[in-house]
Amino acid sequence: MQEHKDTHEDKTEMKPEKAKEIVSKSKKIEGWFSTDAAMLFALIDEAQKQYKIEGDVFEIGSHHGKSTVFLGAMIENREENLIVCDLFNDQQLNFSRSGMGDLAILKQNLSKFFNENLSISILQRDSKTLSREIIGDNFRFFHVDGGHNCDEALSDLNLAAACIIDNGVIILDDPFKPEWPGVTEALIRFLDGQRDYCASVIGFNKLVIVKKEYRDLYLNTIKNPHKRQMYELSFPWKIKELPFNGCPLDIFYIPTHLTENRLASSTRKFYRRHHWLKNPILRPIIAATKAIIKQI
Repeated sequence: MQEHKDTHEDKTEMKPEKAKEIVSKSKKIEGWFSTDAAMLFALIDEAQKQYKIEGDVFEIGSHHGKSTVFLGAMIENREENLIVCDLFNDQQLNFSRSGMGDLAILKQNLSKFFNENLSISILQRDSKTLSREIIGDNFRFFHVDGGHNCDEALSDLNLAAACIIDNGVIILDDPFKPEWPGVTEALIRFLDGQRDYCASVIGFNKLVIVKKEYRDLYLNTIKNPHKRQMYELSFPWKIKELPFNGCPLDIFYIPTHLTENRLASSTRKFYRRHHWLKNPILRPIIAATKAIIKQI
């Protein structure tokens, strides 16, 4: 176990620029945590701070720390802690082969980002051996990205439900992916057994699970057009609502006409993110580029 004690009075609140900075600095860390997923995490974190939802952060499945460093950056309250659990070097227990974490690499990556300004506990063990009595029940954010067989994912989801605060969130990795059917099965079995929870938002390979009574609390931030634009989750992304397991599920997706023309989509996204391209001097060039793309 590794512990860092906070020595600062205040920490910078997670905002769009800070979120983008952390993503940029962590690009070289090996892992499967996309920029868009990070921005979704940041939006959820902003909603929690807006409504003064405080508590610790837990992650099952840290690998080399690509998502872990982002979770650490979300913590601004010196009373909050980050706890991560991974098999790391005990890969003989990794039955689903869904990732091979490395404790030494994780510690090295964390030290580059936080040094002594964050309280971190690292657990090298099978998450199925954890319980509420062992890790506590004061988590506002619980990221489930561990074993991808049904029994593993279901155990982690039930642990998360037992340990988060009432208005906390559970984030499930790899929902509905064909190569990991066990995660989908675990999700459905979890929601059937925990009727007070619902799948609320899905996007960027992450599923947000909350208690039904707090669904709108998070959606007010996630679906806010201004907030989504700030975190670059607007164009080309759209949001639609469809029923799933008896509850409405909000889905981030890219319209078909944009996915069929990836050059047009990428160009428009680049244009929207770089305000210097709106300089009047460049208008003829931009107009010509648009005309060319329409012909493709």
